[in-house]
Amino acid sequence: MLTDLFLQPNTDFRLFGAQHLAMIGLTVGGSAGLAIFAKRRLSEEQQIFVGRVMAVTMALAVLGWIAIRLALGQFDYKTDLPFDICNSVALALPFLMWRPSRRVQEVIYFWIMAGTIQAVLTPHLFEGFPHFTFLKYWVVHGGLIAFAVYATAVYGFHPNWRSLWRSFLLLQVYLLTLFFINLALGSNYAYIMGKPPTASALDYLGPYPWYLLVGEAIGLVFFVLVLLPVHFSGKTK
Repeated sequence: MLTDLFLQPNTDFRLFGAQHLAMIGLTVGGSAGLAIFAKRRLSEEQQIFVGRVMAVTMALAVLGWIAIRLALGQFDYKTDLPFDICNSVALALPFLMWRPSRRVQEVIYFWIMAGTIQAVLTPHLFEGFPHFTFLKYWVVHGGLIAFAVYATAVYGFHPNWRSLWRSFLLLQVYLLTLFFINLALGSNYAYIMGKPPTASALDYLGPYPWYLLVGEAIGLVFFVLVLLPVHFSGKTK
């Protein structure tokens, strides 16, 4: 039954396997297609409505996943609370962007484009389609990228060099807060206390804790890289 497939754990997901490549393609194509369609075909009110639907859908995906884990008796506060950056942003997005805000978008643009893209390319994921964890993972991560592209292209909220530094500073505040949360819970949200159990980019950054410092430097480089397309378009001014 479909319900059994939705709930029954599996290990069908493979890094750069068919399902992974399909979701990467859907994320890229969907992000570009939605932004182009909304920009050309929708009124301003309709554009805002679509953005709200995207934000609420991602937040509900996070809450729904937690509810299912609780109902199945599988919830673990050390791994399943929405403290990872992508889950936190997805959960807060309806409140932060219900009325589209340039200052908010300029911050989360870098968090999403520099961080979530890595989660799409090297996902910490075991379950394949149609497991609820698989569906939640791609609704949230693919949805965040789509939203970042949407808010930049459709709302016209273009980040700049000043917002890059503001976003990076706020990221340090978030990570420092998360460090103390991890200490209190014995958890490893955002992989501050150790590397993920699956293959990731962190494997190439050295042992703990040095990979954190290297990761900070690389993260700043990624912030710059995701700003460059906007910069060269002349829309950072």
